[in-house]
Amino acid sequence: MIKPGITIRSQSDVSFIAWAPYARKAAVLLFTDTTALTAPPGRIVELDQRSDGLWGADSVDCTGFRYYRYRFLNCSGTHEEFDDVCDIWGCSAAPDSAASELVDITSDVRSYPADSGEKYRGAKDYKNPWKGSRYTDAVIYEMHIRDWAHVETADGSGTFLDIAEGNTVIRHIQSLGVTHVQLLPCFDYAQHNDDVAYNWGYNPYNYNVPEGRYVRGMKDGCDAVAQFRALVQAFHKAGIAVNMDVVYNHTSDTGRYSIYDMTAPRYFYRLKQDGSYSNGSGCGNELATERDMVRTFILESLKHWMLDYHINGFRFDLMGCHEISTMREIYSELKKIDPNVMVYGEPWTGGESLVRNGVSKERIDECSLSDDEDGVACFGDSYRDAIKGAEFLCFNKGEVQGVFNDVAICEGLTGSPHLTRRMGRILNYAECHDNYTLFDKLAMVHLGTTCFSGNLFARLNDDSLNTVKKEDVLAAGYVILAQGVPFLDGGQEFLRTKRGDSNSYQSSDEVNGINFSFASEYSDVLDSYRGLLALRAANRDAFGANREAFAHILQPGVIEYKTGTFTVYFNATDSDIVLPADGCSIRVNVDSGSAKEIPLLAGSVGVDAKSFVILKRG
Repeated sequence: MIKPGITIRSQSDVSFIAWAPYARKAAVLLFTDTTALTAPPGRIVELDQRSDGLWGADSVDCTGFRYYRYRFLNCSGTHEEFDDVCDIWGCSAAPDSAASELVDITSDVRSYPADSGEKYRGAKDYKNPWKGSRYTDAVIYEMHIRDWAHVETADGSGTFLDIAEGNTVIRHIQSLGVTHVQLLPCFDYAQHNDDVAYNWGYNPYNYNVPEGRYVRGMKDGCDAVAQFRALVQAFHKAGIAVNMDVVYNHTSDTGRYSIYDMTAPRYFYRLKQDGSYSNGSGCGNELATERDMVRTFILESLKHWMLDYHINGFRFDLMGCHEISTMREIYSELKKIDPNVMVYGEPWTGGESLVRNGVSKERIDECSLSDDEDGVACFGDSYRDAIKGAEFLCFNKGEVQGVFNDVAICEGLTGSPHLTRRMGRILNYAECHDNYTLFDKLAMVHLGTTCFSGNLFARLNDDSLNTVKKEDVLAAGYVILAQGVPFLDGGQEFLRTKRGDSNSYQSSDEVNGINFSFASEYSDVLDSYRGLLALRAANRDAFGANREAFAHILQPGVIEYKTGTFTVYFNATDSDIVLPADGCSIRVNVDSGSAKEIPLLAGSVGVDAKSFVILKRG
């Protein structure tokens, strides 16, 4: 099948292919510039109906025109109506996706960053700075553009370039030993660019163009392309790969508020028997990824982000809304571009879904073709809950707060072998953008409350703060030293707080913005994270994919974990204990920001309350 899109041989020779299977008529509307988008089009070119729902026009003279929309005559219920819509297959768009741009972003210099170090002419130019051979070699660090842009600039603009051109954020992430940043959604949101309200970005409007609110002084679509490319390039220059959070499970709205419904009414969505939209996303609709053209669209969109921006991996929001076969095909196709591509996501839905054979944690192995590849991975929420306590439906405590889930902790440390046949298919984490930050959860437990809004640090006395810091580092030890893939939320390493806000997707910048002074104020916590990550990086066979790793319970809250030449004692109790050195002659200290080996002179070792000790055989 011929794929939809535009081909620009010159401004006087442009071909259009649109896919609108239910349209009675189709045309392309041409506009000179963004100011003309509110006026009648400068020219209308009728499209010819072709096969398989395609409409086209060849060799159109677009001289003097910069933007285009499609006009489809669609049948809605008992009447027909015209829909003027941005091209869902287009790769560049006017602000707010008001129209698609007549530009070839692979060659037009306007879509390239200044002094660009990368080209975008296909797979031959694709870049991935990560040289790992398996997912367990990676460390993923989640971040939101606007949260971190505040670190670089005080103007509150929150743009890609704030981070790309800054001196602090990328350097900090690099110093941690992170291999991949995971950017919260960066595609076009439903919010208009002049809407300054905060948003995480889980309200997709146009999947194939960057979000305009993160673009500095956006005049046209090329600005968005060039500036997002500049951000990715800046991470690549620092040796950091870039994963993108993608939301192909739902769109922000439907009907005339969805460019997908206006292109192919109701085709892109799962529908109930009564004709209403299924809501497996919890956001009002869910994409019908089992349909051929929806799956094709998603595959082409993912390839676009890889080839046209050099994105190196994808985190799928509500991956449970997608079929196992869909995710298997996605990984198979993307791996052809990059054998080291990362594909992972949430193995659940946001509500009751009509998906058949949807992805689940228990069936994650089925998303891969063989055990010789990492394939599709998923978040290990059971391990998260064991570490700090579940947060949905109730406010529970976990291992680090003294409610011991030792069996689950042992399973998490050894890579959840009952869930998957390959270690890299489970992501271990204690915090992400959802729910309370790790610090907030721990602090609220110490304050004896399940609901709080404000400055938690001001409410903790010195002893409580010191205990919370120990619990935070202990949680990091469970995550970073475990078999599987460690996942960190940006700022977790220096006690990031959201002031007790458990769902900050539309909260203020005061709540969400990164306070980078914490990196100095709580440098002892930060150094422990750095040391743990340094130890893991230097011993990937021990901490990552070791099927021989073994963990067992010595007493409630105390676990012995053996992997490679290392023995790690975890003590989640409130009491200091003394344990045998287990034949080890070296103690590894990580609290100074590196993995420092110290001779162990005694045959036993003290393990403080709420801490861990790392031993090594010489």
